Amino acid sequence: MKTKILLVDDEDDLEELFRQLFRRQIQSGQYAFIYVRDGLEALAAIEQHPDIDVVLSDIHMPGMDGLTLLARLSESQPIIRTVIVTAYGDMDNIRTAMNLGAFDFITKPVKYKDLAATLEKTIRYVNQLRETAELKAIDEMKTRFFTNITHELRSPLTLIVSPVDKLLETADLPVPYQKQLSTVRRNALQLLRLINQLLDINKLEARQMDIAYEVGDLPGFVGQLVDLFRPSTDIKQLSLHYQTDMRPGNYLFDAGKWEKILFNLLSNAIKFTDTGSIAVRLNQAPDSPVVRLTVSDTGTGIPADKLPHIFNRFYQAGSTRTHPYEGTGIGLALVSELTRRMDGTIHVQSTVQGDEQGAGTRFLVEIPVQRTGDFHDYPSLSAPTAPVAFVQEVAQPAEDTAIGEHSPLIMVVEDNAELREFMVAELAATYRIRSAANGHEGWILAKEELPDVIITDLMMPRMDGYALIDQVRRDPATDHIAILLLTASAEPESRRKGLESGADEYLTKPFNLAELRLRLRNLLTRQQKLRDTYRQQFAQPDLATPPATVRDQFLRRLYQLIEDHCDDSSLSVDWLAGQLAVSRKTLYLKVQTLTQLSPNELIRQYRLRKSIDLLKAGHNASETAYMVGFESPSYFAKVFKDFYRQTPTEYIKG
Repeated sequence: MKTKILLVDDEDDLEELFRQLFRRQIQSGQYAFIYVRDGLEALAAIEQHPDIDVVLSDIHMPGMDGLTLLARLSESQPIIRTVIVTAYGDMDNIRTAMNLGAFDFITKPVKYKDLAATLEKTIRYVNQLRETAELKAIDEMKTRFFTNITHELRSPLTLIVSPVDKLLETADLPVPYQKQLSTVRRNALQLLRLINQLLDINKLEARQMDIAYEVGDLPGFVGQLVDLFRPSTDIKQLSLHYQTDMRPGNYLFDAGKWEKILFNLLSNAIKFTDTGSIAVRLNQAPDSPVVRLTVSDTGTGIPADKLPHIFNRFYQAGSTRTHPYEGTGIGLALVSELTRRMDGTIHVQSTVQGDEQGAGTRFLVEIPVQRTGDFHDYPSLSAPTAPVAFVQEVAQPAEDTAIGEHSPLIMVVEDNAELREFMVAELAATYRIRSAANGHEGWILAKEELPDVIITDLMMPRMDGYALIDQVRRDPATDHIAILLLTASAEPESRRKGLESGADEYLTKPFNLAELRLRLRNLLTRQQKLRDTYRQQFAQPDLATPPATVRDQFLRRLYQLIEDHCDDSSLSVDWLAGQLAVSRKTLYLKVQTLTQLSPNELIRQYRLRKSIDLLKAGHNASETAYMVGFESPSYFAKVFKDFYRQTPTEYIKG
């Protein structure tokens, strides 16, 4: 990229000197010099060439001197950097130039190496400034776009909520429809709340959010807000306490902002507390305008190194690989901004699990509030109307629908209880279903049940989707299970990593239920075709011997064990399970899943398939019977005829 340099000097021969000194850079297009004789001409040149990067200016010139030009440029051109090149190198000029914003100061006669090094250093700095300015402009553009798009999203969300509300008022609406419509409404309101929070943050940063004072009973108002959260704490069996020593009466405060602050603090407290209690305290010291709001919980706590950052927008203190609630990182940022807007402060103290004092977090918000008599100039306070979206109903585990003993078994691993139960309910009409709330539970269940397909989220507590896939693929007992990743991460890197780790399918949220059903059907169809292939290896004598064509490592090892002990009539399922280091149940489920045969049926059909090779090799029927583990040649002949529709002797003659 060409760098434009403006040379401001009244010496006649300086232009030619610079052409000679930097001829290589000029010829290669690296530098382009523009020459003017004083400060006024320099300002005119900058108007014509706004992409000038560096100004090399003398001090004493006719018209406008270099120091005056420097002062003008410092005010009007924040990107351009000026280097003073002058014969007047006394300390006063140097100090004045640097105070006015000169980037560097060079005295004449100029040494080429010094000037070239200074130019390179100045150009690098200007390029950094331009890059920073461009990034800032892009960020501002993104912010404007984000603000606009959030505004646009509010309309369709409202158009979702309103018709749903109308449908919910329909008389004799079937219960299943009521539940589904309630789910739509609750999640639409949750989206609307998040969007409103983002808009509030943008308004606060743009200083477009004013204080809306109202007159009301602050202690009573906070108490009503706390009561709105009791359904949520009851669901999680948490105790919720509210305590205040403030006298009831009229206070002047912004109820909307107080509601948002307490809403977010209590939502977080409930979200990150699994056992114990949550306490809200409101108090005011005598003769002090500051009201102290304290929200304490006995939750998981926040690590000390995370505490300084939790009020940053989009920051999440918990790791998405281990934390059961990913969140957005918006709520606490909004709390901090609202508190600051009301001239308040917010502090947090937290201890994590394992600390001697016990885990928990305590937020302290201090906001000046005026106690007043009857204020007729301000609107009176109405009852709080916190959004109902915060109530997280925990669905009870659905009973598995008995489709059929041999129907495909699907396991859903999803930490979002509502989404998990929705998927279970939708798929239970077609498949046998099991579900787990995280990867660890999913892995335990997968080893016990050996499902046909695992549908798993990616980010979950205790064990994430990647770790679950790794466990499934490394264990010979489970490595055959098809895995469908269902996740909110649509990044190409996440998709690539998921498929590389062993997932068969990758579907992003929000997902289309019909597409999920199709992908499941395709996975199950492929599995069924593979089972048919394995069975045909026994039923069709002309096909190759099974161990030579089977890809599944577990099945290859099982076949090899049967091959090595084929003449042993006492060969049992228990012995095979011991050799394979699995339980009898796991062996049964694995063999049933891969071949649709029981282990005993598999042993028998393998013996029969082995007998074909022995008969072809010239052994008679009686010899073959004992060589494949049958104690009676007559029984061998009967079983052989039942399976191949001809006796061993007839097969030899054929």
